[in-house]
Amino acid sequence: MPSACFVLHLTRLIRLKTFAQISLKTGLWGMLYLFVSFGIVSAEILNGRELYEGACQSCHGQDGRGAAEGTAIRVPLPDLTDCSFNSREPDSDWVYVIAHGGAYMGLSDQMPAFEDALTQEQMQTVLTHVRGFCQESGWPRGELNFRRLLSTTKAFPESEAVLTHGFTQGKHGVREWTTRFVFEQRIGARGQWELVLPYKVKETRKRTTQGPGDMAVAYKRVLSTHDAQQAITAAALQVVLPSGDRHRGLGDETVKFQPSLLSGIALKQFIFQNQVQAVLPVDEDRAQRQMRYRLAGSYVTSPFKRGLVPSLELEVRHNLQGESNAVFLLTPQLYTGIRFRGHVAFGLGAQIPIAGTDPFHYRIGAFLLWEYQDGGLWW
Repeated sequence: MPSACFVLHLTRLIRLKTFAQISLKTGLWGMLYLFVSFGIVSAEILNGRELYEGACQSCHGQDGRGAAEGTAIRVPLPDLTDCSFNSREPDSDWVYVIAHGGAYMGLSDQMPAFEDALTQEQMQTVLTHVRGFCQESGWPRGELNFRRLLSTTKAFPESEAVLTHGFTQGKHGVREWTTRFVFEQRIGARGQWELVLPYKVKETRKRTTQGPGDMAVAYKRVLSTHDAQQAITAAALQVVLPSGDRHRGLGDETVKFQPSLLSGIALKQFIFQNQVQAVLPVDEDRAQRQMRYRLAGSYVTSPFKRGLVPSLELEVRHNLQGESNAVFLLTPQLYTGIRFRGHVAFGLGAQIPIAGTDPFHYRIGAFLLWEYQDGGLWW
C-alpha cells in the first residue's frame, strides 16, 4: 500500500502536468486567466509555506513534528522543530533527499522523490520554510561542519565517537604506538564536551612498555558564525590529566592546560582551518610550555560527506622556555566517508618534520569516525 505522501506526490504531479497541457491548448490568454483566477504563481511556485502544505504536511505535520497517524508510514518521523536535527546537515543533503527520496541517501524509502514535481528553486524554497521550524537562534549550519583532520581541531561542535591510531618512528630505535578513543557530545547550540582515553605501547632498544596514557577532558564553544561567508570561530580548553606512568614513558605526570582558538572558512571548494594552541603544564620540570600553530587546507570533491577530501596540514611548534627548538611538521592526508551518508568516515595520513629540530623521523596516523546521532555504525 503506498504511503499518503506518495499518493499526494502523484496527485501533485498530475496537477502540474494538467496545468501544462491547458497552457499549451489555450495559449497566452489561457495562462494569464489561470494565473489571475487561481493564484498559481504565488501559491504553487514561489511560496514555501504553500509548497510545504501541499507536498509535506500530510506526513510531517503542520508544525513539523510528524503526523504519521492515518498514513502507512512505518518509521519514526523526524521532529523538524528540533534545532539539532534541523541545522546539522547542509542544504545539499536536504535537497538531495527531497529530489531523489530517502532511499538514495540510505534513509527510509517511504520518503518519496519530488524531482519530477518540484524544480530546484522550489525545493530550496520549501527547505527554507522547513529550516524556519527551528525557533532558537545561534545554531551553526551544517555547511560549517568541515571535515575532521588528523591534528587541527575543527571549530564546529559535534557529536562523534572517534577511534584514532598512530605509529611514530622515533630516533635511536624508539617506536611508539598510540590508540585513542575520543567521545564528543554536543551541548546546546554552540557547546561541546570531549573525553580522550589513550593507550600507549612504547618500544626502546632496552625494553617495551605499555599502558594507559594521559587522559584528557575538553570543552569547546562557538564564538561566531557567518553563513554568507561560510566562516566559523570557536574557543576550546583541554585539560590533560596525569594518568600515564612517566617512569615508563607513558605520560608526563603533571596536569596540562591547553587553550585553543579555532577557525574555519570555505572558499568555494577549498576549506581552510586553523588552530592556535598553548600547552601550559603545572609542573614545568616534567613538561615544557609550548605554542602550536596549525593551518590546514582541504579540497572538497563532493558536496556530500561521503566524498573524498585530500588535505594538507602545516604545524609549527616552539618551546616557551629554554631554547626555542622550533619544528615544522607537514601532514598530507585523505578523508572519505565509508557509509553512503558519510556519517561513518575514515582518515589516513603521514606526518614528517620538514624543518627545525626533528623530534622523530615520521608518524603515520589514522582514524575511524562515527557521527552517532546521524545513523548506526553499519547503516
